[in-house]
Amino acid sequence: MKGIKRKIQSLEELAEEWGIDYQTFKIKTELIDIIKSHCEEHGISQRKLAAMVPQLTQDRVSKIFSGQVGHMTIDKLVTIASALEIKISLKAA
Repeated sequence: MKGIKRKIQSLEELAEEWGIDYQTFKIKTELIDIIKSHCEEHGISQRKLAAMVPQLTQDRVSKIFSGQVGHMTIDKLVTIASALEIKISLKAA
């Protein structure tokens, strides 16, 4: 059985392939990376993070941490960052 090799794609190529807006995808991905890194650095488990944010479940945290960005809005990611006391700034390019 031969394995199928896939070329590693850029975020822009993935967004196009999945039919989603690239800018939204990029912002969500960056926010998730920041939140995930912060949790790892501070020993915050997915369960603890879920408990810190109203209406956030551990299952949902697990999905976003595994890269399923469609499961979370930018607003909710900013809310999560705020609960972690992470300051977010946005810069137009």
